[in-house]
Amino acid sequence: MKLNKVYRNGNRSVNEDAYVVNKKAGIFAVIDGATGLEGVPGHIASGAVQSVLDAAIEGESFENRVKTANHLVGKETVKYLGLDGSATIDDVPKEKKGTCALAAISIDMDHLFLDYFQAADCMIFLQYENGDIRQVTYDLLHHFDQKAINEMVELRHKKDEQTSMAEAREEVRPTLMKNRSLLNTYDGYGVIDGSDATLNHLESGRLSLKKVTGILLLSDGLMLPTELEESDAWEQSAAIAFHSGLDGLLHEVENRENSDPECVTYPRLKMKDDKTGMLLDLGTLV
Repeated sequence: MKLNKVYRNGNRSVNEDAYVVNKKAGIFAVIDGATGLEGVPGHIASGAVQSVLDAAIEGESFENRVKTANHLVGKETVKYLGLDGSATIDDVPKEKKGTCALAAISIDMDHLFLDYFQAADCMIFLQYENGDIRQVTYDLLHHFDQKAINEMVELRHKKDEQTSMAEAREEVRPTLMKNRSLLNTYDGYGVIDGSDATLNHLESGRLSLKKVTGILLLSDGLMLPTELEESDAWEQSAAIAFHSGLDGLLHEVENRENSDPECVTYPRLKMKDDKTGMLLDLGTLV
């Protein structure tokens, strides 16, 4: 099995993404930290999940590792905020929490299957011997982000197309706050925030690896920027990665970002997001 990965900062000096390559336990993951709109940095959450999955050992329950990782996110959040000893993650408002998206897999090559856990907008894809690409997970968070993006586009159209990205984002802050309030609810989306509610909203499953030649894990920073009317950004991203490798995908994403610094041609919430990707080539092992 060959492994290729990409790990690149976005707009900020600190990369809030993280990744896991734990070959002994067969665990691989990309983790996308998100800073609370009024609070904890995203790297607190992504770092906590990374540390727990990195420490996993062969034969240990993958599900228990993910549960432990979520619990540690809660503990580290409370610690970061300096709350008193009786406080728990449930005492922290949702808008303050640092959270993280997750695409994590545990591979059993002896029995040709993988288990996975997914939250928010980190994605998992498989490619088969005949070239078919299977999107395993669904980016439910994009549905909510798109509401804010659409508002930004409409705002800039009405007021002034030269309205800066920063100004437009501030205008749609109420929508972003509302989206935050829906995390880990049945009307919203699942994300790792350290609360017990997280465990009710993670996507998980077991997949056969028969005829599978490649496994792709992506954070949303490697989702190809697209024009507003396009709806297949993830499909395009996976196709580029499997055809041209992660470097090819990174090149195309950064070209579009750099050509559109104010997010007009390719509307989005950030000029550049942190980027983490992992491509596993199973080759002749399957």
